[in-house]
Amino acid sequence: MLYKKFISLIQSHAEQLTENWIKEVKNNPATPGYKNISEDILHKRAYDDYVKLGELLQEEEPTFQSQAEHYLKLGRDRAKEGLRLSELIYALILSRVVLWQYVVNQGLINSAIDLQQALEFYQKISNFYDKAAYFVACGYEQCKSKESAIEKTDDFIEKTVKSVTKWFIHEIK
Repeated sequence: MLYKKFISLIQSHAEQLTENWIKEVKNNPATPGYKNISEDILHKRAYDDYVKLGELLQEEEPTFQSQAEHYLKLGRDRAKEGLRLSELIYALILSRVVLWQYVVNQGLINSAIDLQQALEFYQKISNFYDKAAYFVACGYEQCKSKESAIEKTDDFIEKTVKSVTKWFIHEIK
């Protein structure tokens, strides 16, 4: 099916996707803080995220626990680095845009059925990035807020994942 081809495309072209994203994030006026981060560091981060996305999309019933933990940490780490939250969120948006443009430009969508499958795939990608943005923002706020002791507990992560999972299940029905 086309869905598996899209996943394979992400995994086998993670390097090209990463290079495209770095070019975008370094040159975009909405992400000026990324100009100060070395390409090597950006490469490792983006490449790992594209690989994680491919793995998550292959899971029959994703739990989102690992995604939540990863992006909460990412939000805290970027806050400590001094990036603005708006830059971080926009970098995620650029990652999704670069990925989708790459998929579309590969010429795999040749019929109405292909288009339908592609749109379903795009919805899954969008859900992934929506959750990533939410968890990044939570992690960022945890780092910036001295009153976030409750949110730093494991209980917060578990409750948040359950809430997001309910949202995800509701969206695909």
